Amino acid sequence: MPLDHKDNFLAVSDRNNHAIRALGAICSFVCENGGQCIGPDQCKCLNGWNGLDCTKPICEANLCGKRQLCVAPETCSCLPGFRGPYCTVPICSQSCENDGVCSAPDTCSCLPGWFDSNCTTPVCEQTCGNGGSCTSPNTCSCPRQWYGDDCRTPMCKQECLNGGWCIAPNTCSCPPQWTGQYCDLPICHQGWFDDAQDHEGFAFYEAYAPCKYSSWCDKTTSFSCLQSKHLYNSSNIKLGRLPKYVMVSYLGSTFVCRLIL
Repeated sequence: MPLDHKDNFLAVSDRNNHAIRALGAICSFVCENGGQCIGPDQCKCLNGWNGLDCTKPICEANLCGKRQLCVAPETCSCLPGFRGPYCTVPICSQSCENDGVCSAPDTCSCLPGWFDSNCTTPVCEQTCGNGGSCTSPNTCSCPRQWYGDDCRTPMCKQECLNGGWCIAPNTCSCPPQWTGQYCDLPICHQGWFDDAQDHEGFAFYEAYAPCKYSSWCDKTTSFSCLQSKHLYNSSNIKLGRLPKYVMVSYLGSTFVCRLIL
């Protein structure tokens, strides 16, 4: 009797009618979707199923589109990553930010100025210097004491005078003849050459311009300028048997006494 059903088996016994072994159809895998094991590793599938273990569905030719799969007898479903009536709408597990769109499975198409897997990283055409960071398209967020499109323009709390300019945070670069934090202190050399002009404003020779010492002293009030205010007088003072002299000097607001033997 052929073993064509799972309930059929062959019993082998000894001469005393003792059962030794029951033999039946053996499959090393499960016959799915109602299939039956009818022989060694051989399944008999129900209508609509095919394959070694009856897991391959059968669909009519051309029933499923390009982005569809046959998932059951005469039944089509979208490929993973697509949805919609015609399986043309891609699915993204992440959210496409900043008006980005899901253009392929788990793939965002970003607007100009944004990139990354979910369009959250801004793009700056310029480099943000001095520790600045790109926080939105072509926009740098600058640290303190710097500003500008690329964070490379320093900020000075003080005003740089007399043609000076800010070259670093709170630092002025002064033109010749000026110095100081504000470029407000003149530099008095022995003099300098300056272009002389005719009545029409054309330079035709160089003239030597001496230092305006009085103006320089008014601005700087340096120690050397106080020498002109150095006043002194002397008087005779008898100390013991030998005559002594005391010189009294006035320097600015300070009196200086000096004993002369």
